Amino acid sequence: MLNFIYDSIAWEEKQVIRQLQADNIKLNLINAKDHPLNLTGKLDMEGPAVIRCMSARRSLYYSYILESHGIKTINSFKTFNIAGNKAFTTSFLYKNGINTPDTVIAFSRDSAIQASEDMGYPVVFKPATGSWGRMISLIKDSNMAETVFSMNDMVAENSYYIQKFVERPPRDVRVIMVGGKISASIYRYSGDGWKTNLYLGGKVEKAVLGREETEIIMKVSDLFGPGIIGIDAMESENGFTVHEVNSRVEFKGASRVYGDAITKDIAEYLKHLD
Repeated sequence: MLNFIYDSIAWEEKQVIRQLQADNIKLNLINAKDHPLNLTGKLDMEGPAVIRCMSARRSLYYSYILESHGIKTINSFKTFNIAGNKAFTTSFLYKNGINTPDTVIAFSRDSAIQASEDMGYPVVFKPATGSWGRMISLIKDSNMAETVFSMNDMVAENSYYIQKFVERPPRDVRVIMVGGKISASIYRYSGDGWKTNLYLGGKVEKAVLGREETEIIMKVSDLFGPGIIGIDAMESENGFTVHEVNSRVEFKGASRVYGDAITKDIAEYLKHLD
């Protein structure tokens, strides 16, 4: 029995569920919003669990609690915990010798402005958590920094994740890893702006990775362990630079060029979990 845990059924979840059902895999579909977890007694589920919650917090709780009861989860608590927070991800990549953009995290508006000036404009401000390119800002001077950081004060916690802007082609690279193997690699091109998020209108094509790029991707994958993740990287003057890891990777855009290959890879991986 494979437990499939979700809180919203997006395109990716639909595809994987359909493929697993077509492969005659017995599924226990669990809506995390409607399924309380017993912390001090036996859980009412058996077998491994794939966690596809949009809520990062639900993914953290489910992965930790299920693992504590001896249930294998995909992804693991470690992956959800680190990849779900950009500050943790950057620190983890740097610690393990992966080339990643120069980054600081500040904890007040004034120190964020000072850190940006010390780093040198332009810089990129991102929420430490979140996806789809929301609230990400390219900051070009101190006036813009004060405006953006003041707005952040009003709507979010007082943390400021700030990266040095990386000069790159108008694209980045996303690699989808399934069970420690490359399932797909794509270039994501900018739409009308500088962001490459397909959610914001960017276009996609297959990417061809060289030996060195492949080695870097595989090293990052090994650091997180087998699972289903997305690794985002940029081609820069300083070499291949990894800037993000996705613990609930979306692959609708990549499927434009890979068809149902990614879905089949995921289903094949999940049906052999134990």
